[in-house]
Amino acid sequence: MTLTLESIQLTADDLKDVAARHASAQELYSLTSPRPPVAQFGWRDRWWLNHTAAQQVAINYWFFESHDEACTAADEGRSRLSAKTVSKFGGHESIYQPPPNDAHGLGDVVWQAGANFLFVQETVVVLVAEIGGRVSEETTLRIAQMILEKINNVVISRQ
Repeated sequence: MTLTLESIQLTADDLKDVAARHASAQELYSLTSPRPPVAQFGWRDRWWLNHTAAQQVAINYWFFESHDEACTAADEGRSRLSAKTVSKFGGHESIYQPPPNDAHGLGDVVWQAGANFLFVQETVVVLVAEIGGRVSEETTLRIAQMILEKINNVVISRQ
């Protein structure tokens, strides 16, 4: 099986435990656009959780030619995901920082900003972001882990 959006994209059935309703979808540019590396394809699904628009999650998927391109795009593009920064050694960096521990169990490379998770697995960059501060870190992490599991299942089926 090939690693495609359809093979890893979450569905309402996947998200039934959070009573999700698909609110919108749109194609996305690369995190680093217009600079390289440019994603082969990008997509965002927006979900309303627990039957309310007050609890929203956006799931972004970007596909790259190689794992290295995906890692570079995620690292360079994370500063574009939020205007918020953190002070680091005489300067400021993206609020998306490596998590304090490996308890998340996500991807090859992971950054976190509050309840938002950005990770790379294989040639895919995924962002699971809550909108409005009403979705818990536990929920967004669980959603990110579901996507990771789908990616890993595709990889295993290719072998």
